[in-house]
Amino acid sequence: MTSPELATNLARFAEMEGRHPRLLLATASSAEESYHKHVATLFADGGFDVDIAPKNSDAQSIARQAVDCDADILVLIRLSLTTEDRVGVADVISSLAALDAEYIKFGIVGKTDDPARDNVDFVFDLEHLGTDDCEALVGYILEIEEDRVAQHI
Repeated sequence: MTSPELATNLARFAEMEGRHPRLLLATASSAEESYHKHVATLFADGGFDVDIAPKNSDAQSIARQAVDCDADILVLIRLSLTTEDRVGVADVISSLAALDAEYIKFGIVGKTDDPARDNVDFVFDLEHLGTDDCEALVGYILEIEEDRVAQHI
């Protein structure tokens, strides 16, 4: 169920951009791949157009796909902080920078105590991920878009 605030913000975003906000979903390791459907469904129900990076993608290919699909947001599912990640947060950040794509907001769905939380734009707790997170994310992206549009007027 979409809240009135979320619906209003989605409509404002669509008015500015001509589409809903677009999100690319990727996983840090194969351990998180079972969460793809749950997270993708939640964001899609929250009004996002959701693309999913192929399994076993590396940071460079994820960043390239985010640029190619015109993503506003890149979300990395990252749960296990003790295993070696196939895709590291620092690698994604540097891959986005190499493509001049720092404008793509990058966040983690996993644990709120993730040590990389200070290096990303947002962190959502997978266990408590809900529509209020979608509302917050759409509001955040809308604020950035409105600022960008205002600078070009």
